[in-house]
Amino acid sequence: MKSLSEIETTSKRAGRAIGFSWGICEEIGKSIRLLEMFGLPGIKHLNHYFHDKEKNNYENLSLINESNFSSNPYCPIILGIGFLDQLKTVEDYEKIYFSNIAYPVIFLSFLSRSSE
Repeated sequence: MKSLSEIETTSKRAGRAIGFSWGICEEIGKSIRLLEMFGLPGIKHLNHYFHDKEKNNYENLSLINESNFSSNPYCPIILGIGFLDQLKTVEDYEKIYFSNIAYPVIFLSFLSRSSE
């Protein structure tokens, strides 16, 4: 079993290896660490996502509204970072709807971090 620090570092490096910026990789590392800390399979889902990312065209949602619908699955990482960046705006919404999120477990870690 790897330590949480090793999980975070490995996740960051893996994100960088597939082309994410270092800033996004920092967020990936924190989120996967959080999932693993709570006993959820963060590394497993991140690994599957990275393999699928090459063959699927995931939608990058940069501006979050009350209703977010797409025929292509949303990238859980870009969506999660966008959610964290727009917390002050989205907290005014009574409800927020997302449809078709790829690997929602990864996105869940960003939602969890928003309540900190």
